[in-house]
Amino acid sequence: MNPASSKPSSQQSTAPLNKQDAQPLAHSLTNQSEKPPAKHTNKWLALSITSIGTLMSTLNASSIHIANPILASEFGISMGQVQWVTTIYLIVLGSFMLLAGRIGDRIGSHRIYITGAWVFATGSLLCGFSPGFEFLLGARAVQALGGALMMATSMGLVVTLFPQKQRGRALGVTVLMVGIGNLLGPSLGGLVLSVAPWHLLFFINVPFMCITALLAALFLRSPVPKQVDAPPLDKFGALLLAGIISTLILGISGSFTGSHWFLGALILLVPLFLYVERRQKQPLLEISLLRNQRFSLGNLIAFFTYAANIMIAFQLPFFLQNLWNMPVANAGLVLMVSAIAMGLMGPVAGFLSDHLGAMRVMPIALSLIIAAFCLAFFIPAEQNVIFVIGYLALIGLGMGLLNTPNNSEIMTAAGRKFSSYASGFVGTNRNLAFCLGTGASAGLFGLFTGLFAPSFTAGDTYLLAFRCIVAVSLIFSLISLSIFLYLRRAQKAQETLGEPEKS
Repeated sequence: MNPASSKPSSQQSTAPLNKQDAQPLAHSLTNQSEKPPAKHTNKWLALSITSIGTLMSTLNASSIHIANPILASEFGISMGQVQWVTTIYLIVLGSFMLLAGRIGDRIGSHRIYITGAWVFATGSLLCGFSPGFEFLLGARAVQALGGALMMATSMGLVVTLFPQKQRGRALGVTVLMVGIGNLLGPSLGGLVLSVAPWHLLFFINVPFMCITALLAALFLRSPVPKQVDAPPLDKFGALLLAGIISTLILGISGSFTGSHWFLGALILLVPLFLYVERRQKQPLLEISLLRNQRFSLGNLIAFFTYAANIMIAFQLPFFLQNLWNMPVANAGLVLMVSAIAMGLMGPVAGFLSDHLGAMRVMPIALSLIIAAFCLAFFIPAEQNVIFVIGYLALIGLGMGLLNTPNNSEIMTAAGRKFSSYASGFVGTNRNLAFCLGTGASAGLFGLFTGLFAPSFTAGDTYLLAFRCIVAVSLIFSLISLSIFLYLRRAQKAQETLGEPEKS
């Protein structure tokens, strides 16, 4: 495609909004982003294979949420401690996805995806055989490494193999798999936990991941760029990024005595990371992409929205089982409502994104998310499932409607040259939001219960603490809406000036 001949469109734009950023990014997009996809790979078969991995990784994450109260009881630990079953997984994901994306761009995304499937299967097996809590955390780290390799490359494979006019629909299928995984996770997890030990939740992953790895090895291919004298991988940067993510989560979660000192360590780690990145020939932090406002602000919108969503998602299983005394199987059935709504909305969002443009779809999605948090604030202490179902339906519809157009905008802004890297960045951003949201949810719950406990009953204390967390989630969602409005205004101002946008 000739960029000079394309019509301005917010849906197709990949140009940065600042003139000084246009030259390096436009050069990379013009020369790299429109290379034809690999002709020897059937794109729909590739999408099917990556969808299995997406489904199982999402299924694993959503089924563990419903198991947290049982794990806390079995291991004799607090809510703040059991959240590390989720958080350690997300920390490792966030630490390795950018590096995995870089490696995928070098040697082929399909190779990294296959390796990730085998590692995930191994980690799942180790989790199932865990004899204690510490072993389970280590096994979750192995499982997360496999997830990082898969998630860093799956979206990049889709973008590489599908033309732009079909990209929204393809990413919509990915969102559908996420919805199905979230749908089956709570209900399947609740069913398994009602008749079998929690170990079985991890064993279920193993055969599906082995099948995924075999199918990917047989049929999945991606274009591998020819690189002469490629600069070394930024391994030190990856190590520093892992340290930053870990110390940030340790500081926010409040799970350890003196954890606030971890936040102080960031004063040293962040400047050191930026110093190292500026001196790398191929840094882990791709500055040219971050200068593209469509890419960077799209990721910020996703970050605040994911963090807001996970803060309540982490609390709801405890709310339903501890405050409402709901059986675990029933709680799983209730929690699947949001996944049903998200799964139904995913393909619709892809169609709307392809035909109307992302910038027309995203404000509707953000409005639904804000409405959901407003409704969640009024969930009562007495069991009233209608309130919870209403919240879950709204948040599912909103997230399902937001993810596809926002991801399509982000990946289109990155172009094919950075497809695996951008996929890894999106995944890192999402999982960092999950880390912070989970840690903040557990930490704030402990803080608020400590404040309210001397003056209120146990039930009222629980409800007030929950509502405070909902209020924080609402603030985060309003920040996402503000970022979107700024981005839309900036794009309209650019179009008014008559600056041609690259596609």
